[in-house]
Amino acid sequence: MSLLLHTLLLVVLAYAAVRVCEAVARLFARSRAQRRQDVESPSSPALKPTIDEKDSAAQAVPALEQDNAQLQEMQLHKDLYFKLQNLEQYPGILPQSWDLLISLLSETVADAQKQPSSGILSLPNYTRESLAMFLRTENDKTTQQWEQYLARRKAGSPKEMFGNRDEAEWWLKQAAPVKYVDGAWLGHINKITTPFALRRITKNAWQVMSEELGDGDLSKNHVYVYRALMEEIDSGLPGGDTIDFIHTRHELNEPRVWKAALAQLLVSLFAADFLPEALGFNMAYEGLPLHLMKTVKELEELKLNPYYFVLHVSIDNADSGHAAMAMDAAVDYIEQTRKASGDEAAHQAWQRVQAGFILAEGLPTTPESPSLKKPASVSFPRNDIEAAVVKIFKAKAPVAHKIHCSSRLKIGRHTLVEWLEPKAFADEQWQMDFLNDLGNCRPWVVKGSSEKSRLVRELAWEGKMFGSFTQTEVEVVKRWIDELDGPAFDAKRYWSFTGRKEITSAQRLDRKQDILCDYPVLQDDDDDDDDPSKSLKPQAQLHSFPPSPATTLSRPTSSIISTPTPNLTHLLPLWFTHPCLLESHVSIPFKVATPTGSAIVCLLRAHSGFEREGPGVAGMDEVRRPAADVVGLVELGLEMCRRAGVKEPKDLREVMEEAVGEGEREGATFARKMLAWSMRPTKNEALLLGLSTACVELHERVAASDLLSPSSRDVLLQIVERERESLSVCREGIDEDGARYGAFCRGYAIGRREVGRAVGEAQL
Repeated sequence: MSLLLHTLLLVVLAYAAVRVCEAVARLFARSRAQRRQDVESPSSPALKPTIDEKDSAAQAVPALEQDNAQLQEMQLHKDLYFKLQNLEQYPGILPQSWDLLISLLSETVADAQKQPSSGILSLPNYTRESLAMFLRTENDKTTQQWEQYLARRKAGSPKEMFGNRDEAEWWLKQAAPVKYVDGAWLGHINKITTPFALRRITKNAWQVMSEELGDGDLSKNHVYVYRALMEEIDSGLPGGDTIDFIHTRHELNEPRVWKAALAQLLVSLFAADFLPEALGFNMAYEGLPLHLMKTVKELEELKLNPYYFVLHVSIDNADSGHAAMAMDAAVDYIEQTRKASGDEAAHQAWQRVQAGFILAEGLPTTPESPSLKKPASVSFPRNDIEAAVVKIFKAKAPVAHKIHCSSRLKIGRHTLVEWLEPKAFADEQWQMDFLNDLGNCRPWVVKGSSEKSRLVRELAWEGKMFGSFTQTEVEVVKRWIDELDGPAFDAKRYWSFTGRKEITSAQRLDRKQDILCDYPVLQDDDDDDDDPSKSLKPQAQLHSFPPSPATTLSRPTSSIISTPTPNLTHLLPLWFTHPCLLESHVSIPFKVATPTGSAIVCLLRAHSGFEREGPGVAGMDEVRRPAADVVGLVELGLEMCRRAGVKEPKDLREVMEEAVGEGEREGATFARKMLAWSMRPTKNEALLLGLSTACVELHERVAASDLLSPSSRDVLLQIVERERESLSVCREGIDEDGARYGAFCRGYAIGRREVGRAVGEAQL
């Protein structure tokens, strides 16, 4: 008897343990599914009470599969975020980056086309007036929403950005990946490889980035300001361009923030191929968003420093700020295209601007505070094929429910009988749950492969369900399965929307890149042309040293030695190419938030013809300057050509073709070397600074010749003065570092040799 009781007791205990485990599993599954929901993804479907509650442990399966895919995508984005900021070390990511940019453009365009009467697509045809009206209307909407927000808050409504101070600090930290690339969407434009006819447009657009970078004043640099904010809240974050920044220990886990940051790094990367898209992105991004003003107010209420956001509210204004500048650059590009290629080309340019605008609008850049997070609403059916599948199963449910009453087949959370219960299947949420679970039910459905799916085999001849579906219905089911594994949008949508001929990453890779007009072009590290030390004979590497920076801050005009008129055939390849030397130093915003980076911004501004930096921002004043007053190195080079009766080149490639045709192959070869070195600004920083220092002397020699008009010579001497100021900052610390000083001297010696050859002097 005691043995029997003992056995019964063990059975009861075992049963209780099983029930406890089931309860814990249910709780764990529910909490994980709830915790992992993200605002950008469809929320886990709400479940109705079921006949058999044992299935609750399986309820989280589709959501968890979705979460895993989202986590993998976020990790991919983090990896690319780091590598794109260190591109010279990872040139192999360029094909992947091309594909991802096309994918993001296609994804956002496909979403926007679902509501073609709203947003920028409500302007199918461009005119300057209609675009200005659209942007003004959007700005007015934001103003109205802001007034409504203030009214709600005044009436006692809670905050709408953060629940409390801790959550605000969490939010600020999570936003760092986007804030640390502030301006990157313009980082790769206005290079010397840009066609000269577009230089005024890219210069005006690049001015937005220049102001994001503080116009060379480190204290005004937006990334620098945000880094200071991160220190104030003790975020513990490392540099945004480091491998440590993407480490999981920092818990930067907001997928949409990484995705938006990556789009900003990508959109101008292939500037020769996607310039209008970058201009459109700029136009959308510089508009004033509602969340920005909310953030300022609520940070102030929580006694947190709002200055980074205040800065953007003021500087992005639509009258004289970035919003106005961005529209002007996009409009000028379209009009320039119309002038050069006609109305049809201008319309395509407009569609490409729209695509860039949509990319910026379609990717939220901010985290969503957990306490304020709302379940994402999902439209269903999500596409026509899904609607057709639902219609088929809904029509068959009344009959199929009875036929399969003895079936034990389990599809995700329910048996087939439960799924096909007619009253339940009439509910839209139930239909969505059914398709989600059926789509994840292997081997019945193998995503992307109807041929391997058992469901399709059973519907075919010799299958148990042959004849229960018409041939048309079978084809619908097959198509649904085949599309399950792909994206929810046509990956080629961008190409069809803009009317451009598709170029795959493989085709781009096969197309030989010309460093004179393509960008970026990164040669292998073991390429001889990429090793500056091989450009000098060993005994010449350290034999010529630049003057001490303390003695070269400025040099009056009277001290410039008169120079014989240089031979343009020798001079022009060097003149038109050398502005490239420091251009890539400012492509990555985080790397510019240093004294050296800020000094290089000032130098590049001088090279491009910007007015000298003042205490404020120039804004539209710079854009409105007469073209005759905007004189940089390229404009001076073109003037030399005109005065000498030489045909003005259209771009850098034409300069080199002309030089080679005149027998100046050596100068053209060196020009390509300079471009190659400039593509690796981190590796070659000291060398490039040495070359730049030597090129200041080139400017002095030209200013002392009669190649330019007197007024242009004065402009060039003003550029020289600004260069020397900037380079003296860059030079600090180099002399104490043996390796860097050696590279600097090599660059300077190489530069002096080439300058001497260009101006017809054996030794300067």
